[in-house]
Amino acid sequence: MSGALLRLWRFGRALLRGPSRPARPVQRRPTARARDFQRARVYRWEAEHVFPLAADRLSLAQCRALVEQAYRGREAPGSAHGWAPPAVTDGRGRRHACGSRTAIKLPRWARTRAVVLHECAHGMANDQHGPVFVAEYVGLLERFAELDRAHLLATLSTAGVSIEPTPD
Repeated sequence: MSGALLRLWRFGRALLRGPSRPARPVQRRPTARARDFQRARVYRWEAEHVFPLAADRLSLAQCRALVEQAYRGREAPGSAHGWAPPAVTDGRGRRHACGSRTAIKLPRWARTRAVVLHECAHGMANDQHGPVFVAEYVGLLERFAELDRAHLLATLSTAGVSIEPTPD
């Protein structure tokens, strides 16, 4: 039998037998999240201009109270039934603090006014460390840490951190 005829014969036999093993599912890559383009700049700016001014240590109960004040001030729930601020947990076993609208996890080192407000801002903005996040964070620092907005904006500009303009 010639080579072409042999291949055709094998192909026909394979069709009659059916698939020898089940087809593997197609693996799709997870959709890429937007790049957190100014994360490092925000962290450097915080370390230099925010943490020295708002580094007072808080208990977990004080952290919970601060989170509730921040979210009540932003969302103004009034007497809405079912409204609750994010759950604040002790972050046991974690190296990093994290925050969302549903939960804020704070290891011991992260229980400062600046870090708690940073994590609150994550729950209030959906752009990681982007301009909307920075605007929320600056508003929280101004209101709950009593930091000067003009000074914060000037240092953000110097650090090259973008911020969403606030409507006047």
